[in-house]
Amino acid sequence: MKKIGIAVTDPDDWTGVSLCNSVEYYGMTAVKFSFNEATSDISSGKIYSGNIDLTALDAVIVRDLGPATHNDVSFRFDILCQLKELGVAVINSPESIAKAANKYVSSFLFRKNGIPTPKTIVTNNLDEAIAALSSFGRAVVKPVFGYKGIGVECVRDSESGVVKLKELFKDNRLIYMQEFIPNPGRDIRVFVVNGKVAGSIYRIAPEGGWINNLSQGGSAKPCVLTGEQERLALKAAAVIGTVYAGVDIIEGDYVIEINGTPSGKGIFEACGVDVTRMIAEYLERLI
Repeated sequence: MKKIGIAVTDPDDWTGVSLCNSVEYYGMTAVKFSFNEATSDISSGKIYSGNIDLTALDAVIVRDLGPATHNDVSFRFDILCQLKELGVAVINSPESIAKAANKYVSSFLFRKNGIPTPKTIVTNNLDEAIAALSSFGRAVVKPVFGYKGIGVECVRDSESGVVKLKELFKDNRLIYMQEFIPNPGRDIRVFVVNGKVAGSIYRIAPEGGWINNLSQGGSAKPCVLTGEQERLALKAAAVIGTVYAGVDIIEGDYVIEINGTPSGKGIFEACGVDVTRMIAEYLERLI
């Protein structure tokens, strides 16, 4: 029986639990592990987490890599690359996870491939950041490596906005900033699996807020995509190289970003679609 590792930090994570159930539905054995316990014994060539030998797995589905420092993140990506080299199927691939996780790289690839995105600047120069804010009028500043809407700020071209921008620069020495696109207090999350749209939802900001992430108090409602929105979501996932992804679109239509390790909970609760079944089905055919 094929052994499938599910990389997940929280053992009760909805998507992690559902991935385990879906993997076993297709006759494979699911093995949960966390990168928080990862060890590579270079002398023996073994890579393991706790008492789980990762090199003995047939495949790994990456739900998340877990919170980490810069060194930890590099180590965990390296482990995924090494497992792939050893013949373990890794979904999503390390390369696609890295592209999706790095907002600078994904924004560059979107623009390069003709996918509309908001005007974006990434800079180590504070004066350039202030000039861009003046040009944008209103902007969204994000961590280049970030998740769940944590650390995202909306700033205006005003005295207080410049002060906030200077604070962010002092903390990070790098500014990733996108022009704010006026919207009706929501964005669209499109879940793509194996080149097809599995489901889509509106993510609606809580009253008095503007961040739409469900983990930040946003709510989900079913969304019927336009043909153009579907095309953009599929193209974004293809450009990044993901088997499964959450593509975020603002009505307009602009691709804001892509998540290479997305939660399937919101789409299941809003639409009744279990995307983990589709991921497990893809994997069962692959291996």
